[in-house]
Amino acid sequence: MTGTVIRICILVIGYVAIVKLIDYIINRINKKELHIKFSSSIIKALLGIIALSAIGMQFSTTAEISKIIMQSSGLLVAVAGFAAQEVLADVISGVMLSWSKPFNIGDRIVLKSSNITGVVEDITLRHIVVKTFYNSRLVIPNSIVNKEILENSDYSGDYIGNLLEITIAYQSDIDKASEIIKNTVLNHELTIKDEDTEVQVKELAANGVILKVTVWTKTTDDNFKACSDIRKTIKENFDANGIEIPYTTFDINIKE
Repeated sequence: MTGTVIRICILVIGYVAIVKLIDYIINRINKKELHIKFSSSIIKALLGIIALSAIGMQFSTTAEISKIIMQSSGLLVAVAGFAAQEVLADVISGVMLSWSKPFNIGDRIVLKSSNITGVVEDITLRHIVVKTFYNSRLVIPNSIVNKEILENSDYSGDYIGNLLEITIAYQSDIDKASEIIKNTVLNHELTIKDEDTEVQVKELAANGVILKVTVWTKTTDDNFKACSDIRKTIKENFDANGIEIPYTTFDINIKE
């Protein structure tokens, strides 16, 4: 009995050690690559099944069952396929996502049909974990993600662009306003400096002239911060140069 306990302890320690080694290797290679992350989950699951089967072989009451299971993998797959179709669908979808790589860990994605937006934090055999901008986590089955129309802001690895629109009053100086907007965009520390950056007149609207410019940054988070800072600076510079941003007002006449 003592020998059996020792063998079980060795199996458990060996399993834990191998799993820790896999995690260490994944972190050293590139933990953001989707296929690497998913492959590590599959390896861990297979190791877990092997370890449980090996532990079962240590007892006479379960040795025969473990032996049959190990030798009847075809039957096991058939039974598992019938009893856990949704689980297998998620696993297979995870394999397809890992192979096609529509996103990686850390990418900002939008699931169009589900109206879900967030940053991919993790992928397992059954689901992905998405961190929303409200700092909550959504656990989404792989089979759902695999069927979705998915928008990935970081897919190509290029710069991120966001259209910034500012409306000025008709009596304001368009050239001066355009110069302020352009200089503000180019002078921000997070924006990509581009000599071709131009401020264009998008529309002559009912309440004023709409000017537009594209703000380019390296990441989505940088773009959010840059656009926020740029709007604030533009407002301050407009005020200093007498350029008016129109807003809706109401005149109320009280009849006695």
